[in-house]
Order: sequence, then C-alpha cells, then structure tokens
Amino acid sequence: MGMRMVEKRLWRKLFWPDTLKGRLWILLVIVTVTPIVLIGFTSYYWMYKAQEEKISSNYQSMVNTRKDSLEKVFANLSSVSQLLVVDGGMGDDVIEYLQNNDPVQKTEQYLAIDKSLTNIIFSSPTVNGLFFYFPDSEAPFQFESAPMQGEFSKENFMGDLFPTLYVANQLSYQGPHPSVFVGHSEEVFSLTRKIEHSLGNEFYIYLETRFAPDIKLSSEDTGASIKQLLVDPADKVLFSQAEEIPAGTLLKAGDSRLQSYKFFSAEGVNGWKELFLIPQSVYTKELNQWQIQFLFTALLSLALTVMTVLFIWRMVYRPLNHMNKEIKLFSYNQKELPQLRTRLLEFNSLFNSFQAMREKVSGLLAEVETKERRKAELEVEKLMSQINPHFLHNTLNTIQFLALEKGQKDIFELVKVFTRVLHYNLKKNNMIVTIREEIDALQDYIELQNIRYDHRFNIPVELDPEIEAVPIPRFVLQPLVENALYHGLQSDQGSISVTVRRTAAGILLTVADEGNGISEERMNELLNADKGEKAGMGIGLGYVRKMLEVYYGGGAGMTIDSKIGEGTVITIRIPATLEREGFS
Repeated sequence: MGMRMVEKRLWRKLFWPDTLKGRLWILLVIVTVTPIVLIGFTSYYWMYKAQEEKISSNYQSMVNTRKDSLEKVFANLSSVSQLLVVDGGMGDDVIEYLQNNDPVQKTEQYLAIDKSLTNIIFSSPTVNGLFFYFPDSEAPFQFESAPMQGEFSKENFMGDLFPTLYVANQLSYQGPHPSVFVGHSEEVFSLTRKIEHSLGNEFYIYLETRFAPDIKLSSEDTGASIKQLLVDPADKVLFSQAEEIPAGTLLKAGDSRLQSYKFFSAEGVNGWKELFLIPQSVYTKELNQWQIQFLFTALLSLALTVMTVLFIWRMVYRPLNHMNKEIKLFSYNQKELPQLRTRLLEFNSLFNSFQAMREKVSGLLAEVETKERRKAELEVEKLMSQINPHFLHNTLNTIQFLALEKGQKDIFELVKVFTRVLHYNLKKNNMIVTIREEIDALQDYIELQNIRYDHRFNIPVELDPEIEAVPIPRFVLQPLVENALYHGLQSDQGSISVTVRRTAAGILLTVADEGNGISEERMNELLNADKGEKAGMGIGLGYVRKMLEVYYGGGAGMTIDSKIGEGTVITIRIPATLEREGFS
C-alpha cells in the first residue's frame, strides 16, 4: 500500500509538479500540442482522403481515356469495313468481279477495286492494311493492300491464330496480335467481317490497325510503371505487360496476383475490359511526397509555436525570478534596494507595489524593534512596581500584629480592613471578579472610610442574591461611592445608597447620594477626564467609563442624574455577560 502511494505521488509530481515553472511548462505543452494534434489529425485525414481521391481520379480518368481511344479504334475499323459490304459498298464490285468470266473485264474490275481499296487505305491512316478472304476460291486471299507474311495460310486464318477480343454480330475483333503484313513489326488490332451475298456464298473482309500499348503521360516514370491489361468478356487476359499475369490466363476479382498493385479498370460496351496496374510504391509515391510536405509544415508550425512559448515564458518568468531574488535579498537585508524596471507595465506596477510594501515592512520592523525595547523597559518597571506593594503588605502585617500584641484593637481592625482593601486594589492576576467580590471590596472600603471619619457615613448596600456570581470588571462601584463621598454629601451626616439588581434588559448598578448635586459642567469634567480627580484610591469616573467600553462595548452605559441641592444618582447598565472574558 505504501509503495503504491509513493508511486502515485511520483507520477503526480511528474505530470503536475509542485513548482510554478513546472506547471506552466506542462500547461504550455498541453495548450500548444493539443490544437496541433487535433487540427493536424483532422486536416491530415481529410487532406489525405482528398489527395488519394485525386490520385485515384487521375488514374481512373487515364484508364477511361484509354478505353475510349480503343473504342474509337474499333469504331474506325467498323466504319471502314462498312465501305466494303454489299448493297451499296465495294462488296457489290467484288461480287461482280467474282461472277465475271471475261478475262479482260475481270482485269479491269480488279484494277478498279484495287485502286478503290488503295484510296480507302490512304484516307484512313490508322488502318495498316486489308484483304478479302474467299474460302471457296483457289486463291483465297485477294486484294491485299500489302504483301502478307509467308506463314499466313488459309488454315491458320480460319483457326484460332488470333485471340478474339469480342464479337458483335458479323464483326469479330481480335488482338492484340502480330501483323499479317510484311513490314509491320508492331502488334495490331484486327477486324474480320463476314459478308454473305445473294449467290449463297460468303467471303470475309480483314482489316487491321496499329495497337500502341505505351501510355503517354506527363510523368515518364509513372507512365513506364503502369502495366496495361486487356481482358475479354470471359475474363481471359488477351494482352498483359505484367510478368506475373501472362496472356492467356484468367483474371478474377480478388486475384492474389493483384496484391502488389493498385488497379483501375474501364469496361467497354461489349464487356471487354481495359486495366491499369500501378505498383503500390508508385501509387503511394505522390501521397508520400505530400505526407513529407505536411510533416515538414507541421514541424515548422510546432517549432514556431515552441519558440513563441519560450519567448512568452522568458517574458513572464524572468521578471518573476528577479522579484523572487529581491524578496530573498530583502529577507536578509532590509536596506534600500535598487528599483527594478521591465518593459512591461504590469510587472513595473507589481514591482512598485513590492517597493511600497518593502518600505512599509521596514517601517513596521523598526516600530516592532522600538516596541520590543519599550516592552523590556516596562517589564523592568513592572518588577519595580511590584516591590512597593509587597513591602507595603509586609509592613502592614507587622503593624497589625504589633497592635494586637499591645492590645490596640482599633488599630488592629483598621489595619486589617485597610490590608484587604489594598490587596483587592493592587492584585494583578485578573481584572474580572464576581459582583459578590466587588460588593465585599466596596464594604471594606466603606468600613475603612467610616473608621477614618469616626463612623459618620451611612452607606447601605442592597444586592440581589441571584446575581452574586455574575462577572464584572473590578473597580466599577468603588469609584462611584468615592465620588459621592468627596463631592456629593452636604454634611458629615449625609446618606449614600448602593443598589445592584437584575432587570429585563440586564443588570443595574445604582449609587445615590443626598449631597450638594453636581453641575452639568462638572459632570462632563468627571466623565471625560482620564482618571477624574484623584482622591482616595485615585480611580475616577473616566476609568469606569473606559472599563465599560472595553468589556461591554456598546452594551453598557452610564448615566448621571443630578440636581443642585438635592443629590446625585449614578446608574450603570450592563448585560449579564461579558464581551471579553478576562484580562490579566
């Protein structure tokens, strides 16, 4: 399981690195190669199809043209033979010549026929020659347009000497085969036409025309590579330029001898076929050339894209790299560094923001250093301030026990109460106490003042027992009572009352006196002063107001209702919970 996780992480890091540089490279490769592959594949597929269809169409057009040219040759032979038939053609003259027994007239007729045949030959330059064949005559071959080959005889003419391409009515087309006339070494197509006349006899007309097997194309190499085949309607090969498919053999669809060729065929009107066999290497040569050109273009496009990507990468990464160096240098040295400049406004703006941030950080670091030094000084002052309270407590305890030894009970009680008040006011472990603790401390303070002033003050405290455990900040009630003692009473016999109770909105703390009252101007001074007027413990109403703001926010409030000559009522409204839990 552990190895699989390691392998998975390695593969993930390989294809999705943890660095910006690596991820940008991966994304750039994807967005660069993907369009090229998709567009290239689609373009290649359809262009390949179009190119293949074009090449195939060219070869098919060639074989169709070749077939049409042969059809014209056969049509030309047929039209020439039409001049030699009876009932309107030279065949009538030939029949007349055969029936005439007068030697003189027969000679004249022969010369006239021979002259006409010569004119026919000259008027049809594609016709090599012709002759008439009379099977029942002692001289079967007559009216030859040229001397005939010696080995040509009556027997082999009527036999299967020449391969028959196709037969149409009385017309039989043969070839390709060697010429029967002397002086013609090329192969020819021939037509043998049977003519029946009124005497019940028959004779034959033989015509032949040149057969040019070479295919004339614009590309000599391609033309020389094409192998031409002629196949009769029975699929017998009559002519072949392919060694593996000799003449006289049958050629069927799917023949294994055609596997090395791409073949195209065109069928004549009488069922014969013209075939072009193109070697696969020749057929695909043009496709291969196009593929090479396409590949070269694709590689060139890819190279240009990669160069563009590298340029963009250099344009983006170099400023980021410089900025990274600046940040590293700044972590070691916060002194002023030279301003970086690029040719891109976006990076210049980013560098300017970094410069501003660097200046702010430098200022904050200097401020932190100053505060740290001040904090150390305050720690020393705090330690020094802790010396006097301890010394004072120890001294008071000594006085307390000495008074007890000497029987000075009043002094003992005074010191005991004062010690409790002093301990409550000077303890630093927590600024949050319960209402019960605040009331106990307030009563100690009242007892201390009564001892001091010979029990001249009547300060009753009323507390709802249900809210004794509610937390409040220290020194909320004592400054109010102290203010009433020093500023509110009309005489030594005045009265002050303290009430702490729960309401629907929270908790009310009320300190009321029957003193002289406070003017509005004086109330503003007491509320807005940092510590009010220092008296007794030195904590004023301004302190109380700030404590309420710190621990209750806007949830607490303090009001002063006072009338000159009648007294003053100070009311504090607080919620039953604190916004801040504690403060050491």
